[in-house]
Amino acid sequence: MNLGLLQFKPASALKADELIEQQRREQALRQQAVESSLSAHIRRCFESAKTAKQPIERRLLDCARRQKGLYEQDKLRSIAEEGGSTLYPKLTTTKTRAAAAWIRDVLMPASGRPWGLDPTPVAEIPPEYLQRFAQQMGEQAQQMSPEQVEEAMRRYLQETARKIADRHEQVIDDQLTEGGWYEALEAFIDDFCVYPAAFIRGPLLQRVPELAWREGWQMLEVEAIKPQFARVSPYDIYPSPDSSDIDDGAYLIERERYTRGGLNRLRGVPGYSSEALEAVLTDYGRGGLRDWLATDAERARLEDRENEWLNKGETIEGLHYWGSAQGLMLLQWGLQPEQISDPLAEYEIDAILIGQHVIRCVINQAPMGERPYHKASFQLVPGSFWGIGIPELMADIQDMCCAVARAQANNMAFASGPQIEVATDRLQPGEDPNEIFPMKRWRTKTDRTGTGTPAPAIRFYQPASLAGELMQVYSQWEQRADDATNIPRYAYGNEQVGGAGNTARGLSMLFESANKGIKDAIRHIDRGVTRRVISALWLHNMRYSDDPSIKGDCRVVAQGATAQLLRDQTQQARQQFLQGTANDLDMQILGIEGRARLLRSVGEQLDMPDLIPDETTIKARVEQQSQQQAQQAEQQAQLEAGKAQAEAAQKHAGAEKTQAETQRILLEIQSLLGQLQTMGALNAAIGGPVQGPVPVGVQQQPGLEGVQGVSAPGPGTGA
Repeated sequence: MNLGLLQFKPASALKADELIEQQRREQALRQQAVESSLSAHIRRCFESAKTAKQPIERRLLDCARRQKGLYEQDKLRSIAEEGGSTLYPKLTTTKTRAAAAWIRDVLMPASGRPWGLDPTPVAEIPPEYLQRFAQQMGEQAQQMSPEQVEEAMRRYLQETARKIADRHEQVIDDQLTEGGWYEALEAFIDDFCVYPAAFIRGPLLQRVPELAWREGWQMLEVEAIKPQFARVSPYDIYPSPDSSDIDDGAYLIERERYTRGGLNRLRGVPGYSSEALEAVLTDYGRGGLRDWLATDAERARLEDRENEWLNKGETIEGLHYWGSAQGLMLLQWGLQPEQISDPLAEYEIDAILIGQHVIRCVINQAPMGERPYHKASFQLVPGSFWGIGIPELMADIQDMCCAVARAQANNMAFASGPQIEVATDRLQPGEDPNEIFPMKRWRTKTDRTGTGTPAPAIRFYQPASLAGELMQVYSQWEQRADDATNIPRYAYGNEQVGGAGNTARGLSMLFESANKGIKDAIRHIDRGVTRRVISALWLHNMRYSDDPSIKGDCRVVAQGATAQLLRDQTQQARQQFLQGTANDLDMQILGIEGRARLLRSVGEQLDMPDLIPDETTIKARVEQQSQQQAQQAEQQAQLEAGKAQAEAAQKHAGAEKTQAETQRILLEIQSLLGQLQTMGALNAAIGGPVQGPVPVGVQQQPGLEGVQGVSAPGPGTGA
């Protein structure tokens, strides 16, 4: 009970509070012990990986210096002692930039994708599916054999699977775009051409801010969980000493950098320890945390981050650990018992260590234990985690070109003017031997050597110029860089090709030969990066997406290595095919739908995918055109029939007119004959010819004598 400001508790309540406090302290001690154990394990792995990576770090720095055209400090001191030129011809820079541009043109085309999803072939179809499919086909299936029904179903399944794969491709492409894949890939390609290995991280699910719109078009800021991608610097990757690839080593560690705001947003996120995050923010929230390594200062200078070590800033550095840990340790850290079936077994975990605090520890959710990192090297070294970069492939050539360029610069400097020998003891007082100008008069003393002809007080020597010979040597070594890197000069616009390159066909053959080298390097990206990333996204969508239209068994096709050649060859073949089939006979075979598919593929290559209507619109137009043609044919038939009827009627009318005219003529002839007979009878009755005019319409013609009842008129008859 309470009496005024004093509070009283019974002994049992005090004892219970003491017990709770004791349990809390014990839990904190256990948690601290577990954190110390897990953090010690991660720290121990990092120290081992850091020691093993020291030779690689020196190689990384050397590649970066060569790419930027800088000498290392020891070499600069040697050159300074000799007093020579510090000229550095940036041949390595040219080669790496040309390779990066070439690879971007293949992996980041303006249209199309250098990857795809192909549906897996249907091996066997269960009988119950065939029966169900036959029932759906109805009467059409009754007219087909069982083999034809099976073939029809197989074709239907393949068409459906193709549509599902196409739909899934669009979903993955959208995820890549929103997840920063293309930005990460662009930076990855630069690393790929410079360093012994390049890395991309992802897909990792992260909360990202995005904009939404409410009613009335009011903007709303929301957060969504989406797969994200990022380029990882080769300096920040620390594989275990036994690693030869991303997933086969005991562990893989990345040095990451966080901000206070980023760590605050992780509080309350599943998988993160809020207590550990609060401890990190308390210990390092003000002054930051950086674990400086021996190579960090040189790396900062090469990355144009000078004097970074003087400014601590607020960056908090951590170690992202992907490797194994004992189940008992994970249980003590706080994982649920249902996640750990065997406390003594080793589990693949995803953990983050900052200072001495493990802020994250979860079981790796990948089905096969894959780590979300992907790497590729310009030239692989079998059995080694690190490959060989372009600067290393041409290191001796670059060194020789530097030596020749420095010698040429020094020689040209010496040969640019005469060397002067001055006998200072023979100059008159006041003469300055360092002051030389045209038409200067030198006052000298008499030569007292007594050797005969007096020696000149000033002598001039012209050093020989070897610039031409040194330039030829440089050119020969520069050409060797083409062979060492498989990146010829004509690939990036150098017109000095010569030989077969002077003709269009010869230059095309040279390009095809050069393509073999760059395609081999791009295949490493296809196998080590593209295929792994697309497979991870496909698997993620198959497991977690609610869209049934993208669910299907597919395999990833990474075609970056052959994409450029295939695009060129396919485009030319399609153009030729379009021209060759532009006739009525081929159109009867292809049909409008086939022609539309061909035009649609050409339009996509020309970055005009919406130019050709879709299949539904094409079918509707074909049906409409067929109906119009049928109507036109019917109308034409009706017109032809009407015309035929009109012609028949006209012919019939003409015939009737002719018949009527004939009948009229016959009647006239009969009338005339009747008149003639009457005249003949009258003539016979009166005993002589009838004098008078011939009846109208009757002319006297020869040959009527033989007509019965007609006598030939005698002379003098009729006018």
